[in-house]
Amino acid sequence: MTSPQGSPDGLRDKVAVVTGAAGGLGRAISRRLHASGARLALVDLDEAGLADAAAEFGEDAATFAVDLTDDARTEALPGQVRERLGGLDILVNNAGVRQIASILDLTPGEWRHTLDVDLTAPFVLSRATIPGMVEQGRGKIVNIASITGELAFADRSAYCVAKAGIIMLTKTITLEFAARGIWCNAIGPGVVETPMTSEYFRSGPMRESIERNAPMKRWAQPEEIAGPVAFLCGPESDYVNGTTLFVDGGWNSAKTY
Repeated sequence: MTSPQGSPDGLRDKVAVVTGAAGGLGRAISRRLHASGARLALVDLDEAGLADAAAEFGEDAATFAVDLTDDARTEALPGQVRERLGGLDILVNNAGVRQIASILDLTPGEWRHTLDVDLTAPFVLSRATIPGMVEQGRGKIVNIASITGELAFADRSAYCVAKAGIIMLTKTITLEFAARGIWCNAIGPGVVETPMTSEYFRSGPMRESIERNAPMKRWAQPEEIAGPVAFLCGPESDYVNGTTLFVDGGWNSAKTY
C-alpha cells in the first residue's frame, strides 16, 4: 500500500469536510489531507467506522454521523463543522452508493436512492457550504465523479446518470462562483480497489474487462486517487477550476468497456 504523501503544511490551518470518510476511498483522502496539514470533519453513516477514523486522527478530526439524504441535517452540517472546528475551507463530496442491475431490474426506489446519495446530496451540501466560503473569500470543493460519468456502463444506469450529473454540477458551480473565490473541480476515478468494490471487481468478467480495456492493466489503489484530490484542494491548483480530472489508468482514453 502506498504511504500518504503531501506537503506537511500545504493545507495547514485549513478545515476539510470529507463525506463517506469511513470507507476505503474516503479514509485514504482523509489521510492525505491530514498529511498536508488539514484538520478534518469526517462525515459518514457508519458510526463505528467514524470512531475508528477519529482514533487515527486524534484531536485533528471531528466526526459527524449524518444521513446525507436528509436535507435538513445536511444543510445544518456546515454550521456544525464551523462551530466545532472553527472554519470550513474544503469540501470533498465523496460519499456514494451504486446499484448493479439492468434498467428493467432496477426499481424506482433504487434509482432514486442512488441519485439522492450520489448527486442530490453533493448539491445540497455544496449549496449549504458555498455562502460561508464566499463570505470568507475562498473555498475549494472537490466532487468525486467517475469514468462512468463519461462512459456508459451496462447495468449501472443510475450510477452513470448521477456521475454525469456530478460533472455538470462541478461546471455550473464554477460558472456561478469562481469570480467570488470558489474553486470546484471533480475527480473521475476508474476502477478503485476498496472494501466496497473488491469482491465484485475480482469476479471473472470484471477482472477480464480491466485486463482487456484498461491500458495500465490494473485497478487503482485508494491512495492513487487521494493524491490528485489533495492537489485540487491545495494552492498548487489555483488556476484549475471547473475541471474533471480522470484518474483511471488511461481507461477513458480507450473509450471502451
